[in-house]
Amino acid sequence: MKLIPILALLACPLALAAPEKRPSFAHAAPLALEAKGAIYALTLPAEVYRGLARRDLGDLRVLNGAGEEVPHALERLAATERTAGSTLALAYFPVFAPAGGQSEAVSMSVERRPDGTLRAAIVSGDRRVAARGVVGYVIDASAASAALRQLRFDWPAGPEGSTLDVRIEASDDLRSWRPAGSGPLLVLRRGETVLERRTVDFAPVRAKYFRLSWRAGQGDPKLTGVTAQTVDASTDAQRAWLRFDGASGAKPGEYVFELPPSLPVDRLRFELPQQNTVVSAALTTQDRPAGPERHVASAVLYRMEHGGEKLESPDLQIAATAEKRWLLRVDARGGGLGGGMPALNAGWLPHRLIFVARGDGPFQLVFGNADAASSAMAVTALLPGHASDKPVAALGAKLGAVATREIPAQTPVVAARDYVEQMDRKKLWLWGSLLLAVLVIVGMAWRLTREMPAPGEPPKSRPPGEVR
Repeated sequence: MKLIPILALLACPLALAAPEKRPSFAHAAPLALEAKGAIYALTLPAEVYRGLARRDLGDLRVLNGAGEEVPHALERLAATERTAGSTLALAYFPVFAPAGGQSEAVSMSVERRPDGTLRAAIVSGDRRVAARGVVGYVIDASAASAALRQLRFDWPAGPEGSTLDVRIEASDDLRSWRPAGSGPLLVLRRGETVLERRTVDFAPVRAKYFRLSWRAGQGDPKLTGVTAQTVDASTDAQRAWLRFDGASGAKPGEYVFELPPSLPVDRLRFELPQQNTVVSAALTTQDRPAGPERHVASAVLYRMEHGGEKLESPDLQIAATAEKRWLLRVDARGGGLGGGMPALNAGWLPHRLIFVARGDGPFQLVFGNADAASSAMAVTALLPGHASDKPVAALGAKLGAVATREIPAQTPVVAARDYVEQMDRKKLWLWGSLLLAVLVIVGMAWRLTREMPAPGEPPKSRPPGEVR
């Protein structure tokens, strides 16, 4: 009987009993949790990006006190931050005209006093005409720092309410006017029910002055207040930055920058070595030296001081790019960059790590293994029912000092040791006992087979008293 195939078959269940090998990571840092809760979030700092080995941040894990991995997700922060518009009270001035006149026929001027207040000077034809009435209002919006998208008007509507069909025009010089918006203003009352529309919305307009007028035959609403709503403001979100020194490339005028492969860079800022430098430059990336290149941007870089003012080239805005090797090539005409080496400041939008604090602490963040498979979940899978347009309601987590260790090389001895360490000890003893029992049975069968006579041979004699 051949024992090797039998032993191989017996070893298969033992191999399947071992769990998947847990990868080792070069970096680890403790996580301090803000308060008692289930969901926590951490904006990844620069030192984490320095140690990550995968472009997709797949070599990142959160472990609990028992060394178990807990569910986590990665969220990209918005590239811009939106600030809600503000409400601004505006000064307004009535425009008078003879009975039946129109506000368009009125000549107006506004004088700004030294204290910042306005004085309206309005000429409406013959001042000797007694029947003069309000035909419109001039609204001063010169103090607004942003475009306006809405005007709200307050007036005493009376017990029965009132309606008014209005038109709004904009101007910067009180002479030429352009349409801005129109619509009905109304206050309607029926018993205790009130229907109001005191605002006029329009496309964002930036102007110093607005003019309110209404359809002929309607009376002066006797305004008591005008307020404006500015448009929402969008600003660039704050980015994290890292500085990298350049090195000479293979060709003259070529400079190389080595970046962590996990940085999703979308802003670039170059520091030129010498004052009063202007060069044309092209920027490319590649995975490895002598590998294929991908063009990223072309720009004119400069650093000058003229008339007491420092002039530096603005930040380059590029599509988010995560590459390890960046090449800057400058035009050698005019001497290039001269002496010295340039530096690159790379800016990016940090990821937000969201994790569920399953099990007991202390919790820690581990990272730094190019061979580790990504285990990140989608935010919607981690938090069912989460709306993508709303921030995740999570408690804060703070990252401690990052400790670094060398990952041992995967020699056969190390691989076997790690394999045994990752196995479930109870299953190991169970399968070991089963294997031993099977080996005993196989040994007994092999011995009996040896003692059986060959075909045509008489049975072998046994010593007296031996049990057959």
